[in-house]
Amino acid sequence: MGDLAPTVDRPGVHVAKPARDFPATGSYACCCGTSGRATGDDNVRDLIAEWIDHRNTCPHR
Repeated sequence: MGDLAPTVDRPGVHVAKPARDFPATGSYACCCGTSGRATGDDNVRDLIAEWIDHRNTCPHR
C-alpha cells in the first residue's frame, strides 16, 4: 500500500480501514510540504478535517 501513500510530489489523502475490528489509518500530503498521519478512527476523522481545512486555505492550491 506504500504506492497509495500521498507525497509532496503526489499530494492527496489516503485512508484505510481493512476491517471493522481494526483501527483506521490515514495520511495526507500537500505540495506545499504540509503532511499528517493518524491511526485510530477518531484520529483519522480529525486528520481528514485538518486536510480539508488546509486544502481550502493553502496558498499553493
